[in-house]
Amino acid sequence: GMPQKLEEMAVFLKARDFSVAVTAIIGRPAFEKNRRLKDQIADANESILSNMAEGFEQSTDPPLANYLYIAKGSVAEVVTRLKSAHRRGWLTPAECTEFAATGDEIERMLGGWIKHLARCDWKDRGRHKARTSKTRDSND
Repeated sequence: GMPQKLEEMAVFLKARDFSVAVTAIIGRPAFEKNRRLKDQIADANESILSNMAEGFEQSTDPPLANYLYIAKGSVAEVVTRLKSAHRRGWLTPAECTEFAATGDEIERMLGGWIKHLARCDWKDRGRHKARTSKTRDSND
């Protein structure tokens, strides 16, 4: 069935590693040359995990899917802006390539999760089992 905790999900762990790495990169002195770019990356980066977490707290699927779309867009934005930083020479080609590849993977995983939610017909995710005695974990 669905993991009961966001921290149990591969996509969340991958996004968290990505986010930590982004924070480290934008901490470099070069990024002080353009505070606006640094802040845009920081904001989009923060949005990834916070939207996944907030979405996971929803009791039904449509709002969860909405938050996941926003998180997915934020990943894309971070990658786009890191490419711009790379053109300024603030990160190496290898770093840029790695961020782009990891970002693509996270976007694919989020897209798969969104598709899965749509296929499940937007039913209650069964995470709030306290309200019902029968569990529907077995038929996932």
